[in-house]
Amino acid sequence: RVEGTASHVVMASAPVRADGRKPAMMRQMKTERNPLQRAEGSARWEQDRSVVLAAVYGPTQTQARKEDVDKLAIEVCWRPAFGLQTPADVDAERALQRTLEQIVLTAKYPRLGLRVVVQVISADGAVEACAMNATCHALMDAGVEMFGTLVAATVAIPKGDDDDDDDALGPCADPTEDEERDAAAVGTFAYCFRGGKPGEVPKNAQPERECDVVHCSARGQMSEEDLLKMATLARDACVEVYMFMRAAVVEWEEDVEREQVRLEERCRAVAAAVKERGVDGAVELFRLPYGPRGTGAGGNGAG
Repeated sequence: RVEGTASHVVMASAPVRADGRKPAMMRQMKTERNPLQRAEGSARWEQDRSVVLAAVYGPTQTQARKEDVDKLAIEVCWRPAFGLQTPADVDAERALQRTLEQIVLTAKYPRLGLRVVVQVISADGAVEACAMNATCHALMDAGVEMFGTLVAATVAIPKGDDDDDDDALGPCADPTEDEERDAAAVGTFAYCFRGGKPGEVPKNAQPERECDVVHCSARGQMSEEDLLKMATLARDACVEVYMFMRAAVVEWEEDVEREQVRLEERCRAVAAAVKERGVDGAVELFRLPYGPRGTGAGGNGAG
């Protein structure tokens, strides 16, 4: 489990939001890899009280009516925290599917299917962005190849903001549910950060120079200038999220290496015990998940 806080440097005199954050500050982020054992890949993503769990099943054989002879068929299932899907949930589900079709190397998996299940655990703003970030980590966990790293952020423009007003907040990154409800406009932007191997977070990339917009959705009333401000702040926020993702991937890789070393040491110890005590003695010594030969205790009895 990895956690961290992303924020931007702003002027000390800048106005603050209801929760004490400056306009460009993100909430604390946390992520957990592979919380679900039965999925090919899964990830949990948190931005304060917005929590999303994503699971990836596949690529695998799919029904003939769903398969595409030229590319991977992607299906997304969005499950809200409570009740049935709302129109907003359906829109988010479709947006995620379209975005994944741009990010995943679909041509590498013809005639196969990929199912992505997004479970919203709790919603307190920026849920669509959280879902995209969680899905990207789940795809990495499943080993699905991608053109780059998918990163998303949500930005809101408060009602009544006037650029001439010194107390105006301006665009606010990672809004809470209350901020979204009271905002004049809300937008979610997703970027693909290129570099390195597909699906990996490159260590020496320059994020602000190596990203492409792959998704943009907005609601509310805004001017063209407002939209550009939202997109600019969203890109900066995505760079912060990307840096957090990179740190998380590095920590995951270190965990995998430590686990491999531990398993290798255990295998050597078991082999030495078998040589010294025999299979029955090694089973008793290490409490292996199968019993002595011929007994079938704790397993299939295959000696």
